[in-house]
Amino acid sequence: MVPMRMPWPVLAALALACGPGSDASRGDADSNVTQPQTGGPASTTAASEVTTTTASTSTSAPTTSDTGIGGTGEGSTGGTTTAASGGSTTGDASTSAAEGSTGGIKLDLESPEAMPIPVHDIPGLKSITFYETTGQVTEYTFTVDGPELNQQLPHPLSNANRDIEGTSVEFYDVYYSEQDGSFNPDGSYLTIAGSFGAKLPAGGGLNLAEISLNYEDDSVEFGSFLASFLGLGDNYAPGTEPNAIDGDLSTHTTMGNNVDEPDKRLRVTLGFKSSLMPG
Repeated sequence: MVPMRMPWPVLAALALACGPGSDASRGDADSNVTQPQTGGPASTTAASEVTTTTASTSTSAPTTSDTGIGGTGEGSTGGTTTAASGGSTTGDASTSAAEGSTGGIKLDLESPEAMPIPVHDIPGLKSITFYETTGQVTEYTFTVDGPELNQQLPHPLSNANRDIEGTSVEFYDVYYSEQDGSFNPDGSYLTIAGSFGAKLPAGGGLNLAEISLNYEDDSVEFGSFLASFLGLGDNYAPGTEPNAIDGDLSTHTTMGNNVDEPDKRLRVTLGFKSSLMPG
């Protein structure tokens, strides 16, 4: 299957035609924080770590690419977190032998299946962009063989130890990974993981709009599979995770905060057709 790619000029034209996202800015934790637009303090903190195979069926182009920094003002709806699981399930083909009418053997052989390849081995790939949202979208682009994607940063993340910084209490690490988000420099998936140090009434952190693969011919490919994720805290908005693969820069995830669980990181892990179904 050939992944859909979108030329950068089309992306830019669509982005300029649209305004900033609808979410409000979080602001720093040490300043007054605007009440989030939805939800209120949950009676219990919901945390969810889920591995999924949700596939994107969207072919729409992104609608915004305005520049900004930080996260969202959306609050959590609280309660039990659920994740949609979908995608396609392929049954195993069988190898069978049947007697032909002339007495010969007819073999119905299994077709070889494409094996996943490391993201960095995708032909023509030159860089990777993470689109992070706070009212507007900020693009953070890293080269395929750069240090950011090829290492996992140690705890704790901070201003001096991060790949992406949103607010003064919001830091992220990006890297090649396995489906469950574990670091692997030869992984077929991409992960963004991080910390956000503000509870309600601040909106939740890790507001990922999309991740794009950027090719030498100036085309781009957005994520196709929501592989796994981890949401924490009272301002986590369950159900926003598929926004990271809908091809729309005006939507985003809201993964909460890790104030009460500083040893854990908010996380979203995505897969791409070019690495999971090459050829």
